[in-house]
Amino acid sequence: MVNPVPPILNAAMTSAIQLFIAIVTTQATQGAESGGSLKLEQAAYDVQFYDISIKVDPAKKILSGTTIMEAKTVIPTASILIDLDDPYTVSKITDRKIPLRFERLKGMIRVYFPLSKQPGDPIHVETTYSGSPLVARNAPWDGGIMWSKTPSGADWVSVALQGAGADLIFPCKDHPSDRPNHATMRLTVPDPLIAVGPGKLEKTEKTSSRTSTYTWRMALPINNYSLVFNAAPYTLLKDSMKSITGETIPIYYYVLPENKGKAPKLIEELKKYLAFMEKYCGPFPFRTVKCGIVETPHLGMEHSTAIAYGNRYRFAPDGLDWLLLHEFGHEWWANLVSNADWRDMWIHEGFQSFLDTFYIEQTRGKEAYFTAMKGRRRAIRNTAPVAPRAETSSAAYGGDIYDKGALALHSLRYLIGDEAFLRSIRRMAYPTPESEKWVDGRALRLVTTDDYVNIASTEAKRDLRWFFEVYVRQAKLPTLKTESSNSVLRLEWAAPDGLPFPMPIDVVVGGKTVRVPMTGGKGSVNYTGAVPVVDPNGWVLKG
Repeated sequence: MVNPVPPILNAAMTSAIQLFIAIVTTQATQGAESGGSLKLEQAAYDVQFYDISIKVDPAKKILSGTTIMEAKTVIPTASILIDLDDPYTVSKITDRKIPLRFERLKGMIRVYFPLSKQPGDPIHVETTYSGSPLVARNAPWDGGIMWSKTPSGADWVSVALQGAGADLIFPCKDHPSDRPNHATMRLTVPDPLIAVGPGKLEKTEKTSSRTSTYTWRMALPINNYSLVFNAAPYTLLKDSMKSITGETIPIYYYVLPENKGKAPKLIEELKKYLAFMEKYCGPFPFRTVKCGIVETPHLGMEHSTAIAYGNRYRFAPDGLDWLLLHEFGHEWWANLVSNADWRDMWIHEGFQSFLDTFYIEQTRGKEAYFTAMKGRRRAIRNTAPVAPRAETSSAAYGGDIYDKGALALHSLRYLIGDEAFLRSIRRMAYPTPESEKWVDGRALRLVTTDDYVNIASTEAKRDLRWFFEVYVRQAKLPTLKTESSNSVLRLEWAAPDGLPFPMPIDVVVGGKTVRVPMTGGKGSVNYTGAVPVVDPNGWVLKG
């Protein structure tokens, strides 16, 4: 998801910060319902496949449909829990042959089997339902559906689910740790709307005199919150680009007809971001599917192979569209590498926020990078850990997962150097060079913060647990005490809760920059003349 106050933009947008914090706090509560500890009747099964049929009625603002869920039993159980938001009425549930007994609970359905399922047994559940879905109050930062109109007055329907959960539009196991290996969406919409989903468009059928059904199939693992759709009288523009692997990546942009003339510039920008991301993070993960963009009435979201774009073509003078860069980068940091629970959401947002800023360095220079990072420093609040421990919280996130997450990586880059740091980024995306060649879904994986702690430590050839304990596992920042006397500058870290923090620091002495080691959290440097300047470029995140 996008941070609506990117420091690479002008200062006029900073007035949105307080609104953003309020929104993201709300979403954190919603996300806790979607993630967190699994109930036994949820943990008992592993979803393999969804076949989702949805009929969209913009006039009545109703969704109706049938979802087939195929799963594998992992714990013996006589019943399972399936998530489905309260506004929907469930008319029947079957195992695709016989009716299954069920009871409607708050936000869930308990489904009973005639005989207990044993480990390895298949589970087939077909649920028919209908209702008025939750309307998003401020998409994409809260979940729900948007019943909008295009500039020409046509219906324009969009869905955002991150945090609040996929059960807002279809029955599912709504937990980030359980994503299907593949999925199909059959989307029926009024003509002349075109419905766009994830993956490849398999077929289009005229289903009545006034509706058409678009069947989309995603053949690779996909996060539940990417199982969304958008519908409008879109125009499809096609292009392509060579991957670093040599394969041709199809580029599809579903654009409103009113904006068709603006689309080519957006596609050319996308090609720049694709080349940048492949260079530093490895091959585009969905190169055998598509690189898709869909114009939306909300700002944007990272939906796999069909990223939502609603930034209204607000290009910077050098052509940069920060929203497109950020959401497209999530194809690596959300859709290739996905957090196993919301508490590790900084892996999505912090990593891509760092790369957004690193792109600035590659295109505008190092000083622009430092300026952008200093802008991020002004945005952080230090009210909660960037990645809470499992025993303390499962909340989705607060605003710091973007900017503080990016700044933690910025400081890590300083600590271990560019070579080790950039290797760690690439190995977090693809653990081995061999995995960069995989296109069958094996490369897509669920991760935790500990994965990156171990990868970064391996690449740096040192134990970096202390670094992450301070910067991501608790909220407060370390402070640096300085004292100057008798031509000696003494420095000492004060880390929260007495945590070890041997972070070196740059000091400018006599016009030269020296790195002062801080063994045991203390260091000193001799000087003559003016008192040395500490950390002039803002490499180290501190209070």
